[in-house]
Amino acid sequence: MKKNEFSSDNKNTTYNRSNFENRNIKLEVNLTLHDVRLLSKYLENELVPTLDNLLTQLNFKAINQEETLPSEEVKYYTYIFNIFNELAEITYGKMVKEEKNIIDELKEDEIPINGILGILADKPDDEQRITNIYKAIDDLELEENEALDLEKKLPTFTRNILRKLDSDVNSLYIPLVTKLISFLRNSTRDYSQYLGKAIFSEGALEEILELDFTTLDIFLGKLAKVKVTVGEVEGYIIDDFSIYNNDTVIVQYPIFITNPEEYQKHFSPLNDEEIKVKFEI
Repeated sequence: MKKNEFSSDNKNTTYNRSNFENRNIKLEVNLTLHDVRLLSKYLENELVPTLDNLLTQLNFKAINQEETLPSEEVKYYTYIFNIFNELAEITYGKMVKEEKNIIDELKEDEIPINGILGILADKPDDEQRITNIYKAIDDLELEENEALDLEKKLPTFTRNILRKLDSDVNSLYIPLVTKLISFLRNSTRDYSQYLGKAIFSEGALEEILELDFTTLDIFLGKLAKVKVTVGEVEGYIIDDFSIYNNDTVIVQYPIFITNPEEYQKHFSPLNDEEIKVKFEI
């Protein structure tokens, strides 16, 4: 038996440290908008860039010393960087969401854009962000309505996965995930394989999702870290993706998420009461 691994005398079960270290813990903290703005700026402008710079230096040092495997120090700071980078994205997203809610409230009372800026924008970067949110609200509402229409056409099992993602993974913009899953569902041609494959060329996927190339890369990378588990069946929303020559994207995805009815015909039953989702750093 391995170190940090033990068997129960009462149950035919083996426990190890990873069983418990990998449990999800949902942290909640109440902060004012002022505090969230300060935290977001600190994470985005100071802490995350500092950690990124430190990692660059450590990797450069490792290359100079011809190290073939990453040192414990590199592994540690890579993990820390990923945690705070994810925290920065969540904090920024929560801040923008609250600012959008306030703008909606002020617009309902017919406060003009100059008045909204006077109330919410304290510094130049605040002013630019608030202006962008104000301009984007109509587009966001249109996108959210479009996503709702697409969601209605998805199987109940897939809709339940989306709702679980919405409640358990804070850093995902669900209307965009809905749009992608809907498109992948309609792209599936071979139901005898666990993974489906879709090929997009000449910026087609960017146009469908209305993302620029860099943002698309980040978005797909994030989905490739989101694991969905249903009983003994598990897979990442995006199993893998490749980008060639900056204009062709190949996406592989588990069909139990996009085409659950076909998966059940060819593989095994699915129980939507057993859905678990986890963002893996």
